[in-house]
Amino acid sequence: MSEVRLVPIRGREHQVRELFWSTLTIGEPLKFDLSCAKHYENLSLEWYLTSGSADCAIAMVGDKAVGYCLVCTDNESFKKSQKTLVVRLLVFCAVALISFRMNLKSCRFFWYRLKDSFTIMRTRKDLPTDVVMHAHLNVHHSYHDGSVSLKLRGHADSVCENRGALGYFGEMNAVGGKRIVSLRRVGGAVVANSKNHTFSWLTGQEIHRLTLVRRPERVGVGDTKTEQKAA
Repeated sequence: MSEVRLVPIRGREHQVRELFWSTLTIGEPLKFDLSCAKHYENLSLEWYLTSGSADCAIAMVGDKAVGYCLVCTDNESFKKSQKTLVVRLLVFCAVALISFRMNLKSCRFFWYRLKDSFTIMRTRKDLPTDVVMHAHLNVHHSYHDGSVSLKLRGHADSVCENRGALGYFGEMNAVGGKRIVSLRRVGGAVVANSKNHTFSWLTGQEIHRLTLVRRPERVGVGDTKTEQKAA
């Protein structure tokens, strides 16, 4: 296999967007045309590709983008941007809905995403109060052997340490929530386990969203009460 290298995302934003859409459904693309797709993309990526781009990285194998690590170290800036983008998405969805330009599957998609948003707000309350930095890792399905994800995790660890953060959190999807034991190997603690309504609908199987807290200086620590509670 060619060497995996990490490079800044500036100048490669189009590759991040392409990878986002090609892996949206647990490593696979959506099987229907999503209404208001550009606004949903902006909500998911825009802040990281602009204000937060200095802390983000994309994994390359040759000229192919195979994964990315989106990191947020400025939570206030992120939340302010998200409020604007979510309102914009809701407005365009409402217009598309009342003008009959939104297809049925898109209606269901955004309904489930709304339900997931309320779930996420609830599970975020389980996060330690000293952890506000977060990271989102995404890897192309053909590179799920760990070679890419380990490099991306290392990048998130490095940003965490360089910024003086005490840790960071992320969310991973799992079939039936069975990845809790394997997640201990990455040196983190699962603090919340909830159903991912959107992906469960899209895949036709029960998908869980696991909220993982990682403190790089504590790698190797054994089971925690939060892991046991989430299990």
